[in-house]
Amino acid sequence: MFRKSGIGHETFLKRKADEKLENYRRKIHMKNQAEEKAAEQFRMRLKNKQDEMKLEGDLRRSQRACQQLDTQKNIQVPREAWYWLRSEEETEEEEEDEDEDEYKSEDLSVLEKLQILTSYLREEHLYCIWCGTAYEDKEDLSSNCPGPTSADHD
Repeated sequence: MFRKSGIGHETFLKRKADEKLENYRRKIHMKNQAEEKAAEQFRMRLKNKQDEMKLEGDLRRSQRACQQLDTQKNIQVPREAWYWLRSEEETEEEEEDEDEDEYKSEDLSVLEKLQILTSYLREEHLYCIWCGTAYEDKEDLSSNCPGPTSADHD
């Protein structure tokens, strides 16, 4: 059985098939790129969450250390309320009776609190939470502690 078609009809059909194939490849490529981007965004969100949890853990460790070191120096009240971990009843009382501080601790990010508290621990107690060490003096701290951040200790 013979088909009746004009000259160049096969070239036309081949070109159409090639265009169709190229469009399909382009769609697959775009779909793969979208999937890769979504996976990368997921990884970034997961990493950010892990970083935030690490910062929160470091802040709690710093608050515990601060309370312990302050208490050893007979300091009964923290410099700022958030320098120490609060017990459950203190948290409930504070929610009922909001004091007007010069700035609320909620205005500070976890990272900012950690930086402030780390600085306090280093200056007042010569202590580094990442080294887990109370140093003899400022020279001992500066020469034996890698630095004031967690990254300095990696």
